[in-house]
Amino acid sequence: MDVFFFFLVAGVTIIVLILKFDKKQAVKVNTVLRESRSVPPMFLLKLTEQKIATLKAALRYDDIPQNMAAAAMSAVYSSKNETLRLSKVQELKVLSSKYNNGQISIEAYNVKLDELLDVVHQHSGEFVMAG
Repeated sequence: MDVFFFFLVAGVTIIVLILKFDKKQAVKVNTVLRESRSVPPMFLLKLTEQKIATLKAALRYDDIPQNMAAAAMSAVYSSKNETLRLSKVQELKVLSSKYNNGQISIEAYNVKLDELLDVVHQHSGEFVMAG
């Protein structure tokens, strides 16, 4: 009978220790989950960076006249295409600014970049320099 009580006490002690350990782990997991809600998903960030790089390349984002003499180069472009390109560059700048200032979420930013990419791909041949 003494052996029975020994195993009973040992069993209850082990169960109590397991329950305490489980409670500590649940608290740790909940803390990590709560903290990670504010961090944007890594893959979504990487995808967004790739979309921005694609848009910048397609729109010749950095191809802006440095001075008024360079602005006269507009004859090299068809004015309609250049106006469209510059409007899309401006749209990208505004969109990036809104995201950087926290006015839109990364999910909304990504959706807007998709829409902009679709428009740019539809007009992709029109944004190339005339040779």
